[in-house]
Amino acid sequence: MAGPLPPAVGGMASVIVALHQSSLSQQVDLRLFQTAKTTPENRSLWHAVLTRSRLMWRWWRSIGEEPSTVAHIHTCSGFTFFLDGALLLAARLRGNSTVLHIHGGRFDAFLDGLGPVRFALAGWLVRRAHVAVVLSADWQQRLNSRLPGARWAVVENGVSVARALARPHRHGPTQFLFLGGMSRAKGVDVLLQAVAKSTQDWQLVMAGPEAESGFTAWMHSEIARLNIGARARWLGEVRGAAKEDAMSAADVCVLPSLAEGLPMAILECMGSGMPVVATRVGAIPEVIADAREGLLVPPGDADALAAAMDRLAKDGELRQCMGAAARRTCAERFSVELAVIKLMALYQR
Repeated sequence: MAGPLPPAVGGMASVIVALHQSSLSQQVDLRLFQTAKTTPENRSLWHAVLTRSRLMWRWWRSIGEEPSTVAHIHTCSGFTFFLDGALLLAARLRGNSTVLHIHGGRFDAFLDGLGPVRFALAGWLVRRAHVAVVLSADWQQRLNSRLPGARWAVVENGVSVARALARPHRHGPTQFLFLGGMSRAKGVDVLLQAVAKSTQDWQLVMAGPEAESGFTAWMHSEIARLNIGARARWLGEVRGAAKEDAMSAADVCVLPSLAEGLPMAILECMGSGMPVVATRVGAIPEVIADAREGLLVPPGDADALAAAMDRLAKDGELRQCMGAAARRTCAERFSVELAVIKLMALYQR
């Protein structure tokens, strides 16, 4: 299974870690292969080419060690997709079965932005996979209209809910938690506007790495400009115990993204018993029913976002009811063990 592994952060790494910690590791001989960038930002072109060549050689050797190997490659949009396509082709040359697992909320936009040659190459690569996995029925429809002829399968992201507990009643201001890369694509700029527009006294905690160059410097200046420094703070990148602590201290998850696939942050928070305020993008409406597991708002609408957050901030009973529904939905539909069942069926086929 190839993809970004810790210390890399993000949805793909979280998916792979969840699968590795699931029963999948007992049902197959699961070997992880690191594809996250390990070279510094200021590396030379020669250094980058040499590093990629070594990675391809390690991949070539590892996928030829055992018979009946399935090469399961996690990928997303951008140049990364074509690099992962090289892993796919190598696996096919080795005679392996191949699963191409597509993540990311902008993969359709990525395809639409390609020129004719690169678009044709992208389609050819996807069709080389024995199975192309997407995260929801909506994503299958979107991509099939662009890349007909691929062999699609839907496998929703899954999280462990074994340790999920009902969230206790808290005193003081309601705390909202944003988990994700700090960028405009994740709607962080809209989220800060919502803090300024709110009428209730709630707190916002943001956790995640800078995902857009220069964004955190802009964010700090925007917090000062909006005079919301007492109500909004950034923890930086969190993982492991620090991430668990941030989740256990929060009352509500908020994710105002402009585009999404099936965000692991939402599923992890739902599994811990948190209601969610999110935008109607990607597969999110397939996960959260408005006014049941949380509240849905249009992307880019700071007024609607502020109103939704105010509504949950002032109604503790509503938060508890939605949090319990979120946990049930996560356990019934988005447990990692359900993803394992679907993947095992693909592997066996």
